Amino acid sequence: MTAPAIPRQSWLGKSVLRKEDSRFLTGRGQYADDLRIPGLLEAAMLRSPYAHALIKRIDYSRALEIPGVYGVITGADAMEHLKPGTAWTYPAGGSWYYMATDRARFAGEIVAIVAAEDRYIAEDALEAIEVEYEELPVVSDPERACDADQPVLHPGAPGGNEVLNRVWDFGDAETAFAQADVVVRERLVVHRHSSTPLEGLIAIASFDTVTEETTVWTNIGHLARFSSAVDSMRMDNADVRLIVPDVGGSFGLKVYVYQRCALMSVLSRKVGRPVKWVEDRIEHLGASNHGTGRVAWIELAAKRDGTMLGMKYRTLDDQGAYVALTEPFGPLLMLPTLAGPYRFKDLHVESHCVVTNKCPVAPNRGYGRIQPVFALERIVDRLARELNMDPAELRMKNLLAKEAFPYVTPTRFLYDSGDPSTQMRQLRGLLDYDRLRKEQAAARAQGRLLGIGLALSVEGGGTPPFDVATVLLGPDGRLMVQAPTIAQGQGHETTIAQIVGDRFDVDPQSIHVTVQLDTRSMTYSLGSGTYASRFSSTAGPAVHGAAKKLSDQLIQLAANLLDADPRYMDLRDGQIVTTEGPERGISLKEIAGKVNSTPNVFGLEADLSLQATYFWQWPPAPGTAVGRNALAGAAASAAGNRGTITYSFVCHGALVEVDPETGLVKVLKYASSEDCGKIINPMIVRGQILGGLINGLGWALTEDFVYDQNGQLLTGTFMDYLPARFTDIPPVELGHIECPTPFSPLGAKGVGEGGAIPPVACIANAVEDALYHLGGRIMDSHLTPELVLRAAQGLSAR
Repeated sequence: MTAPAIPRQSWLGKSVLRKEDSRFLTGRGQYADDLRIPGLLEAAMLRSPYAHALIKRIDYSRALEIPGVYGVITGADAMEHLKPGTAWTYPAGGSWYYMATDRARFAGEIVAIVAAEDRYIAEDALEAIEVEYEELPVVSDPERACDADQPVLHPGAPGGNEVLNRVWDFGDAETAFAQADVVVRERLVVHRHSSTPLEGLIAIASFDTVTEETTVWTNIGHLARFSSAVDSMRMDNADVRLIVPDVGGSFGLKVYVYQRCALMSVLSRKVGRPVKWVEDRIEHLGASNHGTGRVAWIELAAKRDGTMLGMKYRTLDDQGAYVALTEPFGPLLMLPTLAGPYRFKDLHVESHCVVTNKCPVAPNRGYGRIQPVFALERIVDRLARELNMDPAELRMKNLLAKEAFPYVTPTRFLYDSGDPSTQMRQLRGLLDYDRLRKEQAAARAQGRLLGIGLALSVEGGGTPPFDVATVLLGPDGRLMVQAPTIAQGQGHETTIAQIVGDRFDVDPQSIHVTVQLDTRSMTYSLGSGTYASRFSSTAGPAVHGAAKKLSDQLIQLAANLLDADPRYMDLRDGQIVTTEGPERGISLKEIAGKVNSTPNVFGLEADLSLQATYFWQWPPAPGTAVGRNALAGAAASAAGNRGTITYSFVCHGALVEVDPETGLVKVLKYASSEDCGKIINPMIVRGQILGGLINGLGWALTEDFVYDQNGQLLTGTFMDYLPARFTDIPPVELGHIECPTPFSPLGAKGVGEGGAIPPVACIANAVEDALYHLGGRIMDSHLTPELVLRAAQGLSAR
């Protein structure tokens, strides 16, 4: 008798409802601030009111007299117990103990930390601390940071306030420019911004005076940064237990919470009790790592027919007061995708980074890509105007062809898959581009200012190129997964369950998934976590590998019991069945039961492990002379960065209307075409794209960190730093194409940041398109009504 063909239920590519949402929506999520730890004290931080000042004296004796106060630490304690943080550019840029020691270098820098019975007492105690400051001159303008009359923030650091000065040449830009018929150039400014997660940073530390071990509870999203905290604490990884519960958003910002964890460990050691610090919104906006501000000078060379030949790009990044670890990283991170989706091969790049008396910068959603995309897409529009070409047609003429993939970029990285031309055609359809151009002309005749903007980008994802996951079969036959992805709202529990459910042919809702972390009970790698759009391209394959490994083990056990050939067995509806010959099968529950009650039936030599751990590594790039993960030249040796491993292509378009009397910009329609490879859950992908898009619209129109010349932040509350509201979200059309990466069993690529990268450039292009006939030019990424109104009046919009 031949076994019947039992159809499999595929769970990939389906909009399965999110497993985790019932917990979150009913208030049963457990975040770090929800933890109740015996003997827990709460911390408050005294921060410098000055952007630059010597600290002459700190007296906290009166604070210690307040009932309920248990201890205070200052920079002297940090210096005693911590190693200073440094950047890959060290000694350039100096070092940092994560709080002020001899001087404060930005307004909001930590000067002292109090531990008390509750936050109210701790905050009151801050007022009892006396600090004598000596104000110093302030560096506020990055373009003047290296002038002779500017103070040096880190005395003794080579280069003074300059942290990085690098030049890269890819191809022959000089020859390309010599052969050009047209060269367009511009100076452009990208402003500071934040991703403003709902939950701020949280750090809890408990130092055990007997074992001299430390337990840390926090909402970190990057385990390499956990290792940085351990190193800073002068301990070994085995001596620090890290527990990460649910995380309320991060967008990259929380990778640097390790610095606060190190400080809490010092405070806990001093007071002999566990201590918790929860960041408030004022602290977050003023002192929790902004997105990088950049001034850039860009030139684009082309032939008269629109063929782009080469680019020159010079950047000046404002790093704020300190650099640490991978910072300054923006100049390196932009290299893989610097030419975007276009074919030109010749680039000259100069990158300069300086320190100023402002909040330090660090990862934010779209890290390292928003700034170069703004410059490239703005200059492409300028070229279109110079050539009197439609900006959509100019882009189509220069896009990479589908047949070019895998494609080695000018900067020697490998784009794995893509079809930008098809996406561009899809975007035009979603926007109804040709009709909008006609409507724009008619509206202009009526005095209305409509503008259409386009922006394309490439989203790198997957760094570093490895991760680990474990799949287990419980004694009741239920599948469980442990994956140290440290999800922050992306729906990982659901997506992981779909991957495992697809392999075992079981309903994902029946699979228990753990994405939180306890380093004492879970397998993890220092690459694990959620950042750099890495889940689908790195953690996902690790889960897939673990599921396959366990299913192969279970099939072997079933073959042993059924006396069948494992080559002709498969998983169907929670059973392992024969696919040829007589119909036979055994359920996962039966196998688990036998292993846990009568293991002898499998024989003494059988591997009865009901769990499998798989460490996924990306394969080398086939057929190329370059590695996928090697940064070009000096950047690789300096930063040790392996680059990104998948590349998702994004095309955005917008229709805006500008009010000529107020300068207000209204987005009337927005469209996006995204290629993130094989889509595992379309609903989750849609949510990721929309979330990123809304971030980007806020950065373009309402969100900006503004400092005065004294280094004081003027937009430090939600009264003046204005995240996008629900009513600001325009009608959005989303489209997808699927170009699976050929290097992964799932074919999926990153999607978490792509939606946030093009909007700043897209809206700027649209606004300039609305105002160009009036002499309006946009050179700044943040489109305040004042700036737009000046542009509408034909005045300088910088």
